[in-house]
Amino acid sequence: MKHIILQEEEHILAQTRKHWMVFLRDAGSTLGIGAALFILLGLITLPNSFDLQNQSLLTIAAFAEILWILIIWIAIVAIWTNYYLDIWIVTNLRVVNTNQIGLFERSITMWQFKDIQEITTEMSNPLQTFLNYGLIHIRTASPTEKHAHMEGIPYPGEMSELILEQMETYRTLEKTAEKQETLLHTISHETKAHLTKNEAALASIIEGDYGEIPEKLKLMVRDALAETRTGVGMVMNILSSSDFKTGALKLNVAPFDFSTTVQTVSSELGSSAEQKNLTLSCSIQNASHIVDGDESKLKEHVVRNLIDNAIRYTPHGSVKVSVARVEDAVLLIVDDTGVGISNEDLPKLFTEGGKGEHSTDINPSSTGFGLFIARQIVEAHGGAIWAESAGANRGSTFYVALPAKGSSQGEGAV
Repeated sequence: MKHIILQEEEHILAQTRKHWMVFLRDAGSTLGIGAALFILLGLITLPNSFDLQNQSLLTIAAFAEILWILIIWIAIVAIWTNYYLDIWIVTNLRVVNTNQIGLFERSITMWQFKDIQEITTEMSNPLQTFLNYGLIHIRTASPTEKHAHMEGIPYPGEMSELILEQMETYRTLEKTAEKQETLLHTISHETKAHLTKNEAALASIIEGDYGEIPEKLKLMVRDALAETRTGVGMVMNILSSSDFKTGALKLNVAPFDFSTTVQTVSSELGSSAEQKNLTLSCSIQNASHIVDGDESKLKEHVVRNLIDNAIRYTPHGSVKVSVARVEDAVLLIVDDTGVGISNEDLPKLFTEGGKGEHSTDINPSSTGFGLFIARQIVEAHGGAIWAESAGANRGSTFYVALPAKGSSQGEGAV
């Protein structure tokens, strides 16, 4: 029987039921009480067993005895069920206590290693010491979580030692991950700084700041500039992903015209569409659409990301960009006639590192972080982002809904 759903990279280290002595104790107590009352009822009715005038009383007594036997039997079944289904599980990430309550109710309580502060064991009598079973207490740091009290655990000392070892391993890995995150952040910042300088220098050459250059050299510099900008974008994605996970990302929220932002990005990416002979159109319903948000992050990580992706993944045809007001939301739609999205790839799109099976065939620089970051930013603004596609090679449509200025936060989904 599968008691819990394991998380990614989680595996069970140990699982145990209560000691068999716990079942014998509970079942024996129930049988003892049942037998005592059964004998008492028999002693009461025995003097009248030969009195024909009390036959009706004897019939009722016999029925009561049968009913009592049935009750005791049901109680024994419930005790066995509870014993069999009560499971104490230790994985590499958490401790899980599955507690069967009666015949039809079950509670599952979990404690993450990061929240466990103290573990103690208790053997309260010589029998428990002799048979090596007892009580395990787990005290947590979270005031909202219940403390664990699991009785009748076989070999409680070994189980506690296993939990302590996993706590230490978890905390060591957590500290290592923090150091790696800091190192990644430092390296990414340094790389970004160098790439940005190269980008500025190459752009100056293209723009003629250093005089005219041969056409062949101009083409080479233009390719180098495009690759440098791709590198800057990749580093920015890594930094933004890291900031979201550590909670370091800050939004500079202010009202701005979202439709103007979309028009600006569409114009800037027009040359990329022209190079592929694609038709890029931008349609804005009404004059302006004001939203409260971080214009820079929405522009670079959401609008530019979606339109640029549509151009990259559309071999021929068109990319249509539109902005409209739908109830309390400003809705951005990016529709293309490109490679489409399969049903298998669609759930991966907005996950960390998630990308289509063949996305790198079309875009080798794809890291799988772009749409993940876009979703984080949109949701941080109280909005929603999603995609639809009829399948591979049938185009795709991406939607972004943001709360319009003056509307309630969180009402952006339409």
